[in-house]
Amino acid sequence: MGDEPKLSKRSQAVQRLVLDRLYHEDLLLTQRTYNFLTFNVFLGAVLVLGSSGSSPAMPGLWYIISFLGVIVACLQVTFGRRIDVAIAFWREYLKLLEADSGLPVDHMLFDFYRTGQAKTEWGRIGTKLQNRRAMFEIFPWNRMPSTNVMIGVLLPWLIATLWFAAVMVRLYRGSHFIALGLTSLVFLLVTTRTWIWPLPGNPRAERAQRSDHED
Repeated sequence: MGDEPKLSKRSQAVQRLVLDRLYHEDLLLTQRTYNFLTFNVFLGAVLVLGSSGSSPAMPGLWYIISFLGVIVACLQVTFGRRIDVAIAFWREYLKLLEADSGLPVDHMLFDFYRTGQAKTEWGRIGTKLQNRRAMFEIFPWNRMPSTNVMIGVLLPWLIATLWFAAVMVRLYRGSHFIALGLTSLVFLLVTTRTWIWPLPGNPRAERAQRSDHED
C-alpha cells in the first residue's frame, strides 16, 4: 500500500475532468474534419455535375461554388487553430496534475514514443520485440507539427489552395487578368494569415512552488 501513488479524491476528480475535456476537443476536431471533408466532396460533386453534360452551369455559379469552398476552408483553419490551442492547454494542465499526483497517464505515451519504454507505478512498459527503435528514432515526429495542426490547419489550407488554383486557372483561361491578380492577392493573404502572422501562442505550464498549495 505504501508504494502506491497517493492520489486524493479531489485530484482524481480534476484529473478525470481535464482528461474528459482533452478527449472532447480531440473528438470535436475529428467530427469537424469529417463534416468539412464531406461538404467539400458535395461541393466538388455539384461543380462536376454542373459543368458536364449538354447544359453546363453558368460561370457565375461555378465561381460561387469555388469561393464557397474557399470560405469554408478558411473557417476550418480558424477552428483548427482554436482547437489546437485548446488541446495544448488541456495537455499542459494535465501535465501539472500528473506531476502533482505522481500518476502520469497522458504524457507517459509520449515518453514511450521518445525512449521506447515507460515506467509506471505498477511496472515497466517496453517494446514487444527487443532491438526495436523508439518511434521518434524512426522518424522525427517531435520536430513535425502536431497532428492537430496537420489535420485542423494544413489539410483545410491545402483544400483551400486547390479551390484557389481552380478559380485562378479559370480566370486565366478567360483572360480576366485583373480578377486573377486580386484572387492571387487574396490567396497570399490567406496563406500569410494561416502560417506566418499573427499566430496564436501555445500555452506552457509552469509548476507552482509547493508553498503555494500548502495550507
